Amino acid sequence: MTHTDLLARLADLPGVERVADGANGIRADAPFLDVDALADALPALGLRLGTITGIPLGPDGETAIIYHFVAHDRIVDVATVTRNNAIASLAPRLRPASWAEREIHDLFDVDFLGHPNLAPLMRPEGYATGMMRAPMCAARRPAPPSNPE
Repeated sequence: MTHTDLLARLADLPGVERVADGANGIRADAPFLDVDALADALPALGLRLGTITGIPLGPDGETAIIYHFVAHDRIVDVATVTRNNAIASLAPRLRPASWAEREIHDLFDVDFLGHPNLAPLMRPEGYATGMMRAPMCAARRPAPPSNPE
């Protein structure tokens, strides 16, 4: 697929508002991304998932989700935003998405709809889901172990 074709196909994905070609790769801004349509398009686009980034947009607000894809010679980022702090999961159709989605769930309490297993992946025992959503404070941290001596 040519570079121009890739840009055009990304622009045609449901929910994509803008595609920009920059020095660091391609970025598609898709505030209303249809995650299932993205999953359907990945094989034809020749993209594989590198990772997923979550960025909280406020203590009780939404979360920016950025899917980082790689091709032979391209980096493609597709950026979207949760709605009611939820978004469709890629994991049922794209297994490598599972752990990244679980991590974002642990840290920012994003509900990945349809994820097969949102069990804690990296959240320490005693910490609430979404532990990075609000500023860390003593009330959210588990008590340190007492010294038996």
